[in-house]
Amino acid sequence: MSSRLLKDEDLEILKQDYWSRLENEIEIIYINSREPICQYCPVIKQLYSEIISLTDKIEFIELFIEDNRDIIERLGVKYAPATVLRGLNKGRIKFYGIPAGNEFPSFIEAIVMVSTGEDGLPDYVKGEITRIDKSINIKTFVTPSCPYCPKMVYTTYQFAMVNEFIEAEAWESLEFPDISAYYDVYAVPKVIINDKVSWEGLVPPEYLIEKIREAIREE
Repeated sequence: MSSRLLKDEDLEILKQDYWSRLENEIEIIYINSREPICQYCPVIKQLYSEIISLTDKIEFIELFIEDNRDIIERLGVKYAPATVLRGLNKGRIKFYGIPAGNEFPSFIEAIVMVSTGEDGLPDYVKGEITRIDKSINIKTFVTPSCPYCPKMVYTTYQFAMVNEFIEAEAWESLEFPDISAYYDVYAVPKVIINDKVSWEGLVPPEYLIEKIREAIREE
């Protein structure tokens, strides 16, 4: 692609307001695909190329789902395009699709979070999260225009920051229509825990904790 995705003023805001807060080095692991059907795959790579050019705190790792099956399976990724953030987070933080539209600022904040280790959760909430000792997978289906999705995704990422048993995934539903249809995604954000408990809409951390407990009881 020849033209840039981000304007000069966007890059300056990114550099001054976000990348200036990075503390520890992190990895953006991008699972790409050579399939022509993946129309956003090259766009996502260009987006990451532009944002990482402004800092030396981010290592960009590109893997192709057709070639690196063993590594990708260890990351817990099954589809492309997907992104894994790896830094001070104890659990897994992933984004399936392109983090565009309303999701972009939240995704950038997530990068800062895994670099600083500052999850922003109240102590009492963090205490409840750290007590979870069962494997928890949280899928949040989103669209780029959804105003409530970024906060819901970020909340699940906060949970994955502090507990190694939690895997938090954002899914751009329009890019994965078959997956969205399988999970009956008709409105977003839609959150699904361990493929057992689900709801639609933005909820506070306390509600998410209760739903995790409910999913554990149903195991």
